[in-house]
Amino acid sequence: MTKIRVIERPAPATAVTTLYCFPHAGGAAGEYARWAAHTPGLGLSAVQPPGRAHNLGERAFTEMPELVREILAQVRFTPPFALFGHSLGALVAFEVARALEPKPLRLFVSSCPPPPLHRPAQPLHALDDPGLHAEIERRWGPLPAATRSDKDLLSAALACYRADLQVLETYEYVPGPRLRCPVTVIAGAQEPNGRAWMTGWQEHTDAAVESCERPGGHFHTREDLDGLGRLLSDTVRTDLIRAERAVTR
Repeated sequence: MTKIRVIERPAPATAVTTLYCFPHAGGAAGEYARWAAHTPGLGLSAVQPPGRAHNLGERAFTEMPELVREILAQVRFTPPFALFGHSLGALVAFEVARALEPKPLRLFVSSCPPPPLHRPAQPLHALDDPGLHAEIERRWGPLPAATRSDKDLLSAALACYRADLQVLETYEYVPGPRLRCPVTVIAGAQEPNGRAWMTGWQEHTDAAVESCERPGGHFHTREDLDGLGRLLSDTVRTDLIRAERAVTR
């Protein structure tokens, strides 16, 4: 069985709920490990698909339905909880939220347009390694120096990117019941089309949609962790208070 790993950071004694995080294309759950110090009141569980970090030797998923099915089968989502995803991870979190019962307190989607997505004329996942490498760095910046200088590591990284991009570029949105949980849409201030994405997510939930513009570009999640952590923590804490009040009425 292909393994889905969950990297958990010890929840503080004051934790009120758990935030499950999903990485961007080519990303690993370890990127969320350093968030724990910036998200007071939240437990943190980062969901890591195969094909990266400790899962490097395992087959990476290339289709959204299989990826979501395995996440649902292997990850235990303990209520109350919220979901966060960045870029490709936001789509994964969205599809997981659609399938889960009970629903999360909130879905955070970061730097991701709402479904249905426009299919690229030239899919990146079909490029050869040199072409894919060039496009990754042109669009999202250079890979780490240690990766670029090690032929085997670079090959493994590109394989991970290719699989993730195939998930993204072959994703087909299937209309269904709208979410019942609120959605927070986050985008970088310097991100092209970021503001346009914020309005489209309302089509996917019957609850409120909030938008937040953050300093930086596509990877704004690395710019101001204190500010982002406060946003996530305060929003989920407020959601939990509302949920508790609704139960006692």
